Amino acid sequence: MREIEDMRADEVMEKDVVYVSPITTVKELKDLFEKHDYNSFPVVEKGEIVGIVSKLDFLKIFTMGTHFSRSDYWKLFAENVGGVMRRAVISVEPDDSLRKVVEYMVEFNLRSLPVVEGSKLVGIISRKDVMSHLLLD
Repeated sequence: MREIEDMRADEVMEKDVVYVSPITTVKELKDLFEKHDYNSFPVVEKGEIVGIVSKLDFLKIFTMGTHFSRSDYWKLFAENVGGVMRRAVISVEPDDSLRKVVEYMVEFNLRSLPVVEGSKLVGIISRKDVMSHLLLD
């Protein structure tokens, strides 16, 4: 059995990453959350990761005012992800150890972690991906 230090992020990561852009609408984001079993989506512009938006970020939109009418919700749905995303992205590089991935997930309570080369998104690792590899190897 391989040690966690010997396993690399690029061995575990999902390479076909579903991501959004800063101009993706909140309504489109809602639809993506319903379609995919993801907790967050990387935000990519011109091939580079510029942020991340999670279900929690999505829910925070609805606490920005004290009372919302139905028409207010529709206005919010027309807003862009760029206004609600977090710009500070915790990520790993492809050659980082699986131990580092797990440490970041635990320390920052992350359900998924983007894998980047420079600022280019090359993959994503979920807790499920990590568990599968740890239990199989």
